[in-house]
Amino acid sequence: MHHQLVTLGEAMLRLSVRAGDLIEDALALEVHVAGSEANVAYAAARVGLKSAWVSALPDNPLGHRVATALTAGGVDTSLVRWVPNARLGLYFVELASAPRPISVTYDRSGSAMARASVDDFDWRHVADTQFLHVSGITLGLSASCAEIAQRAMREARQQGARVTFDVNYRQKLWGIEAAANASRVAAGMADVVICTLEDARDLFSVQGSGEKAASHLRSELGVETVVLTLGTEGAVAVNKEGSVKRPGHRVDTVDRVGAGDAFTAGLVWGLVDGSLELGLERGLAMSALKMSLRGDLFRLNAADVSALIASEGREVGR
Repeated sequence: MHHQLVTLGEAMLRLSVRAGDLIEDALALEVHVAGSEANVAYAAARVGLKSAWVSALPDNPLGHRVATALTAGGVDTSLVRWVPNARLGLYFVELASAPRPISVTYDRSGSAMARASVDDFDWRHVADTQFLHVSGITLGLSASCAEIAQRAMREARQQGARVTFDVNYRQKLWGIEAAANASRVAAGMADVVICTLEDARDLFSVQGSGEKAASHLRSELGVETVVLTLGTEGAVAVNKEGSVKRPGHRVDTVDRVGAGDAFTAGLVWGLVDGSLELGLERGLAMSALKMSLRGDLFRLNAADVSALIASEGREVGR
């Protein structure tokens, strides 16, 4: 196959203030390339997977900044559709310290990707991959984006690819009921569903924690494999063969945005190598390492991941 991983979704520019500053009176903004599926593709490429990202970008300097950054990280952007006279979504972040939560303000409506249609993409090449990844964020961007994501999942399954779906609920994009309904449809086309414990409770009324919650979610969605992330407690995966649980790493957090996407990249990396167990190990390591970096993108490499796992004696032996 042409790629080991193809992701599909919107990219944005993230404008963030220094920790402790407020957007309304900040004197400067840091600019980072961002977007869940783009983050996943970038992190996967950094650890050696042949990854591609599918989207629509405005044919202007902002769009080209996104493509240049992803390409520099090793991502194939040849499937991106370039749109004249279009806009790139933005989002603004206040990286607050406890007791204030991180605050996100979106300015993304009407973006090139949100206005894209299913006829804009070459589905034969999009689906030419071992794994396809989409997230609930894409489902919530617009009706046409939901259609695009579902078409991608169907095409990938038809061409023999495995599909991963991250629920990735964003309450500022849409309501719980709409997100839950759309996620159920997407889960029906996925081989692996990734979900936080919080989203499992809010969207699907999952009770309990750990293996019990993951099993409940798997039954609720009728999916082959469920991977439930548990915050500082790590992650658990459940399929017909049983469950696998791994603890998290101790982290002194610099920037937690994008950590879930780094986890997904590590999970797929393990699955490409045929091991769900190794996917959890790598995903948790990549998520922890990402939190040590500013910005959304995982800019380390496979050696950094292996070193962290080995330092805690947690590499899966075969």
